[in-house]
Amino acid sequence: MQIQKIKATNFKTYLSLDLDLQVEDECPIILIGGLNGGGKTTLFEAIYGALYGLNIKNKKNFEELLNNGAFGKTEPKIELELVFTGQVLHQTQKYILRRTYILNKAEKPVESVYLNMNGSVFTYGTATPAAQRAMSEQQVNKIIKANLPQELSQYFLFDAMQSSELLKDNVFAQIIRDNFQNVLGFNKYLQLKKSAEKLLQERSKQRLKAQQEIEEYNKLCETKKNLEKELGDNEANQDVLYKYLTSMKATYDKAKQGAEDQEHIRLQVQQLESTIKDTEKKAAEYVENVKDFINTIELNVFLPRLSSSMSPEIEAIMRSKEEMKKAMDQRYSAEEIEDITNKVITYLKDFALIASDVNPQNVASHIMATQQDIVAEDNYAFLDDIDLEALKTLKKLNAVNGFIQLDGQRRSLDDAITELPNLRIQRDSLKGTLTQGSGNIIKEYEEKKRELERLKKDVERINEEIKKLDRDIHGYDVQIQQEPDVKYDTLVKLVPFFEDVANTLLANKKALIEEQIREQLDKMLLSYKGHIGRVELSDKLDNFSIRIYHTAGNEISLNQLNAASKQIFIQVLLKVLRNLGDYNPPVMIDTVMGVIDEEGRDVLMEEYFPELAEQTILLCTTSEIRKESDYQKLEPFISKTYTLIRNVEEQNTTVTEGYFGIPLYK
Repeated sequence: MQIQKIKATNFKTYLSLDLDLQVEDECPIILIGGLNGGGKTTLFEAIYGALYGLNIKNKKNFEELLNNGAFGKTEPKIELELVFTGQVLHQTQKYILRRTYILNKAEKPVESVYLNMNGSVFTYGTATPAAQRAMSEQQVNKIIKANLPQELSQYFLFDAMQSSELLKDNVFAQIIRDNFQNVLGFNKYLQLKKSAEKLLQERSKQRLKAQQEIEEYNKLCETKKNLEKELGDNEANQDVLYKYLTSMKATYDKAKQGAEDQEHIRLQVQQLESTIKDTEKKAAEYVENVKDFINTIELNVFLPRLSSSMSPEIEAIMRSKEEMKKAMDQRYSAEEIEDITNKVITYLKDFALIASDVNPQNVASHIMATQQDIVAEDNYAFLDDIDLEALKTLKKLNAVNGFIQLDGQRRSLDDAITELPNLRIQRDSLKGTLTQGSGNIIKEYEEKKRELERLKKDVERINEEIKKLDRDIHGYDVQIQQEPDVKYDTLVKLVPFFEDVANTLLANKKALIEEQIREQLDKMLLSYKGHIGRVELSDKLDNFSIRIYHTAGNEISLNQLNAASKQIFIQVLLKVLRNLGDYNPPVMIDTVMGVIDEEGRDVLMEEYFPELAEQTILLCTTSEIRKESDYQKLEPFISKTYTLIRNVEEQNTTVTEGYFGIPLYK
């Protein structure tokens, strides 16, 4: 993925921004300078917001993001546009992604999204029908995720000042674990292992000799199954509550302020009821279509399919019967044969062409026997005319398979039906507000908020109970039967096999990551430069840990590294993960020096930034990238330089080419 251009209209300090960020192959760096408060972080936020959207909660929040210099001068609209390229199936795709935010008539912020992928356009907005919006939004999110998932973005678009925070609370361990799963596809093998374990449980039940053990084993498995269902139901309920709380937040806030609009609430109720009825109607139509499909499946699917499969055999039968019919049509009756035979024999005798003792009856009998051989050769003599007509009819049947249309109808209904419980809850809450006042919505909202917290706590309890049950289930001593049980023996081998496959893949990738981190730290961690002996990652992703060792053999404690060394460490780690991961995103760093000391500065300039990524965007002040020294080291690797200039009077930021007055010579 490479960013080509960022546009921002009326966004915070930018009244109108149109910035070219394309880089040359040998010069991957874009250097953007600006004083503190000049708009560097806002530029960072504009790129992030264009990719993943702005979280604008209300009118006040919208106005806080709107450029101050735009009030009364331009349309109150925030627009972010990002032009970027990415690889999909080894083909370069160009994307134009635009997000627009305005206040609607009710003065609520609404969003519209436009994505052009090599000419294929996807659009949706707040007013888009739910089903169409869900489909378009899913396509847009899928495209963005294919280039850079939001959950990984913070590790490639980040503030260097905060990078050392990744060393706290096992955050970076989770990132390593996630990246490993992306690179090696661990989820696939873990799921196969889990499936094998489940089948093994089922097979083990059959092999338990004692009935008491069987009953206890079944009980444990059933309890675990119920707990897993409870966990699934819990997560589904949480999802419903999340959607409800998100949807009703604005109404709740107004109710708390005593500013609810009864007419607006009635309109919301009408809209919700209309959406619910429309979904229910489509669901009912789908059920009827399924019934019709089932009732006619033999005629429209099975018989045409049978006809298609049997077509060569039916053709062979028809040809054989046609040939037999022609042969039968040429047969003579016994009387005709005897009459003709007598005449021919008499003629031949009169002219002495045959012996006088030839018996005409014997000749006639021979001809009759020859005709009987024709009938004996009919391989399909058991088929009568009615059977043949049935075969001809079967051959003419054409398939009308409505399953594809039905499946498409089902897919479009899935999201709408999933949303129904939340829509009904919203409708009922709003109805209660109309009859009982704002207290009802406040009460319901806060009750559901408390219920959500209770469900979250229940998840921890359920997971602990499932772990305990797993230990109890695997603690059973399964009695091996005397007779061979191939399925059980195979399952016993499969569980560790899938685990071994995952561990082997982990070991292979682990060694590569360890060596690359060691090489980078050996060059960049100045306090131990040239003396990083080895790096060790734990063998399994659970309870993940990373350790570095001195060439003398002792471990170097990460906690004892100073702030600058921690920043170097985490940036090295992120660089290695980027190189080995599934994604190829640009790297954008704000406050590039973070807490780096003087000694570490040269290392970043010479060893890190030039080879970090195919596109690296650096946001800095002159105290971070100094004009008289640091800039000279970076210049050979720079494609473009810009300086952000803050106009206090006009309350906006403009962009000039060059780095604080230094033009880029290429």
